[in-house]
Amino acid sequence: MKLDDVLGDLLHNPLNEFTNRRNAKAKELKAAGQRELADEVTALKKPTVPVWAVNQLARGNKAALERLHETGQGVVKAQQGAVSGRRNAAPELRSASDRLQRELEVAVRTVADRLRTDGHAADEATLRRVQEILRLGAVSGGETWDRLRAGTLIDEPQAGEDMLTAAFAAPERTAVNQAANTEKRLALEHAQRTAKLNEEEAQQAEQTAKRLREEADRMAADARRANDKARQAEKESERAAATAKASRDAVRKLGGR
Repeated sequence: MKLDDVLGDLLHNPLNEFTNRRNAKAKELKAAGQRELADEVTALKKPTVPVWAVNQLARGNKAALERLHETGQGVVKAQQGAVSGRRNAAPELRSASDRLQRELEVAVRTVADRLRTDGHAADEATLRRVQEILRLGAVSGGETWDRLRAGTLIDEPQAGEDMLTAAFAAPERTAVNQAANTEKRLALEHAQRTAKLNEEEAQQAEQTAKRLREEADRMAADARRANDKARQAEKESERAAATAKASRDAVRKLGGR
């Protein structure tokens, strides 16, 4: 038998029976020659009401706990995207946080019902502590989550024990703002690149238009010169024809044909 086995059994029973059951189990272990384990059991402190309550959720509604962990890891992933500057990270983080919050609200209502059923107060302060325990367990993925999942959590985890607490509350807003600022920066950089490309295209189009205009002007000048030459040739042709006609007329007058 291990300490977690004993702890799981103690936490599965009503909280007001914890101390008596702990002492009885320690005595039983000593009698069985397991003194070291008996000493560990004796050292166990009675958990707080919120800790006891979340252990009941772990034992009675594992599906809800798994959904919490899944959505919590979704927030972790979204936050990592925000930190790395991924596009659309801000709305992804907000959406992931909203999903986790909805799951937390469902889980807290379930815990509140269990507290009332067992005669414990389900006041706002208690439920707020319950939610914080569940939140930390959902995003930590470490020992807090392992114990919560097994229903053997004995102490309330404190904010900052998990490295991802910054995904929520004021740090969450900071992450969202950072992501939003990153998106703005990326959008600005994209706009600047686009503007630069458009400017380069405009310059190239202007240069092309200038070159074509110069070619058109040269062609027009060539056409004018060719037209002048054609008119000159036509005049010379007319003079030659007139000269030829005059010569023919002179021949006829002289009796020639």
